[in-house]
Formats: sequence, structure tokens, C-alpha cells
Amino acid sequence: MESRIFRDARVEAMQRRVDAAHSEAEDPYTIFRLPSAVRERHPDLYEPKVVSVGPYYYGRAGLGAAQQHKWRLLRDFLSRGKNDKDKGEEDQLGACLRAASSLEADARRCYAEGFDDEMGADDFAEMLVLDGCFLLEFFLRKGEGQLAAPGGAKWAWQHMYHDVLLLENQIPFFVLEKLHALAFPGQDGALDREALLDIFYKALAGDLPSSRPIRPRSDKTIHHLLHLHYECNVRNSSTDAGDIKARKANGNGDGNGGSLAVWKQSPVPSPRSSDGAVKGRLTSMVPQAAKMEEAGVTFKRKATPRDMFDVTFRYGVLHMPAFVVDEAAKVLLANLVAFEQGGGRAASQLDGGNLVTGFVALVGSLVNTPRDVEVLRRCGIMHCMVTHEEAVRYFSHVLQYTTMDYDRHLLACLFRDVGEHCQWSR
Repeated sequence: MESRIFRDARVEAMQRRVDAAHSEAEDPYTIFRLPSAVRERHPDLYEPKVVSVGPYYYGRAGLGAAQQHKWRLLRDFLSRGKNDKDKGEEDQLGACLRAASSLEADARRCYAEGFDDEMGADDFAEMLVLDGCFLLEFFLRKGEGQLAAPGGAKWAWQHMYHDVLLLENQIPFFVLEKLHALAFPGQDGALDREALLDIFYKALAGDLPSSRPIRPRSDKTIHHLLHLHYECNVRNSSTDAGDIKARKANGNGDGNGGSLAVWKQSPVPSPRSSDGAVKGRLTSMVPQAAKMEEAGVTFKRKATPRDMFDVTFRYGVLHMPAFVVDEAAKVLLANLVAFEQGGGRAASQLDGGNLVTGFVALVGSLVNTPRDVEVLRRCGIMHCMVTHEEAVRYFSHVLQYTTMDYDRHLLACLFRDVGEHCQWSR
């Protein structure tokens, strides 16, 4: 009898968890933790060094100095919102806290991992206010030509800037929208989204080397700050197709005669024999740079690229934009790849597809040895601020934990053409 009661209670408990589980179509998650195997192998790429944002690194040892600095920036942000002289910072803070409390449940659902035991509703709402106002004041100061770091130290600001763009170090963007609306209400108290986007656009756009700024539409759904950075820097299909059409109309083709134009191309299947067996995955990867050079391929730096992803191959010449590999670039690229790989609503809605992952796959295929890095460095394409060995290890790590259909990604046509050329040149 007791055993049956236990089983019934267990069934009821399991059923409650089944009912509470979201279907794939209803997946609310937009902020993910990386698999521990990825994060723990290279914590310098994925974990904050100076400042935490959101719950995943809340209260972490070693980030206390920046935590105190966030309170100072909160005070300064509240002073901006005192439009009514009869109202003080305390009233403004109360309005922010009430707004955060009303958003607390929705914000909590944006995280793929729960932390109910570590942080109650009141603490969570306080964190949203503190971190949200910190981000707004941090980027407002940047637009005003100031560095909102302790003592105005440039090194501290750079670390804070890259910390707030880490995939795991985010809060939902709708929290920033609400806090900004309270401080700077638009007409009839409505959200002035153009003004809000402008705060971040000025700092984020053009942050990737060779990339032109992209202004996100005011009605574009933004999930968090890293997502906004992606939208400001990674070209999308509609924008690119419009540019190609405009250049053709003006008689201005690609300067190298071979624009990749992957946006309108159909997926490239693997070549197969009549019995269905794969003959060779020509589109999977490209040979490493030194071997390509031996096969007669010439590497040239593209003089006027559209962005860092503007790679073309024609008549045995691979044209690539110049890019820098330093500590900052390593962190940013790794987190943009992790964002594309993360799944959930945010990644599924990306206009750029897996463009960052495809670019990193291309560079990772090219540089398997220090000699390969030297080939790209000599051609003025890769400017390496780390050792050649470290660059090889970095791209190997990022590629090791990515999943992508190498026959159907946005650079697949380029991979195919390079592979066919190198096979033909043997």
C-alpha cells in the first residue's frame, strides 16, 4: 500500500514537471550557459574579468570593485531622470524597482538555467535595476566622450566593455527599454526606441574589423546586448541583397569580379554517386593556407571590403579583408559564434544565419599550423597580436565545439570552389 502511494505521488510530481515544460515552439530562452566542457577549457573567453551582468555571475568573488562602481553609475543615471524637480532620486529609484518587479517573472524565464534557490524575487528585481541602469549609464557616458570606469581607466573600461558582451553576462533587453522609458519618456510617456537604440548603436556599430555600421530597424526584436551587437555588425540577407542590386543598377560590380553573393544561392549539396554514396565532401573544409599556396592559390587583402565576411575566390585568388587576432577579438568572436550556436528564440531569428561561424570555420581551416598563420600575415590579411601557436589553438578550440552543416552554410559556395581548384591543381 505504501509503495503504491509513493508511486502515485511520484507520478503526480513528474506530471507537474512535464506540464511545466515548454514545447520547442514556446521555448522562451534567449540567454544560455555554455556547456561546461567549453567554458571550463577556456574561461578567459566566456567568463567576465571585471564586471558581472545578470544572475549567472552575480556575487562572484573578484568582481566586487566593479559591483560598487555600478552603484555610483546607478546614482548618476537616476539623476538624469529627474525631470520633475518635485521628485527626487528616491522616487525615480522606486519607479525603477516597481517596473523591474513587474518584469521579474518574464525576465527570469529568459534564462535557460534556473536559480530560484540562489536569488528570490526581490533580489532579482534589484539586480535588474542595478545592472540595467549601469549598462545605460555606461553607454550614455561613452556617447558623451567619457569612460564610465573606476577612475576613468582605459584598461578597466575595455575590460568592462568586453565583459558586457559575453553571452552568459546578459539581461533581457526589454528591461533596458523599460528603465530608459522611465528616465527619458517619449511623447505621452511612450518608449522612445530610436533614442534607446542610438545609445548603443554609436558604441557597437562597426566594432568588428572592416565592418560597416548597420542600423537595426526600430521595430526589430532585440533580446540582449550581445544580440544587438550582432545586429549592428553582421550583415543580413535583405541588406546585402539590396546592396548588390544597387551596385548592379549603378554599373558597379565587385572590384574583384567575383562577389560571393551567397544570399540568393540555393544550398549546395554534397556530390554523390548514383548509389547515393558521398564521393567527396568538397564543400566541407578548405585546405590549410600553406598547402593552398603550394597548389598555386594566391592570397590578397581586399582593399574595400563590405565587412569582415566579404571573402571572394576567383581565378585562383582568395581575397579576404584584413582582420586582427588579439585578446579582445578572440573573446568577441568566440561569443558571437556561441550566440549563433546557442539555439532558442534569439539564434533562430538571426538574419545573418551562421555567418560568423562560417567565417571562423574558414579561418580555422586555413590555419592549422604556425606556418599557415605566417602565410596570411605575410599577405597582410591576418594581423596577429598573439603568438602564431596561440592563434592556431584558438581557432581549433572555437571550431571544435561548433555544429554546422558545412554543405549548406553561407560560405559553402566559396568552400566548394576553393576545394575544387586545389584538387584540380594537384
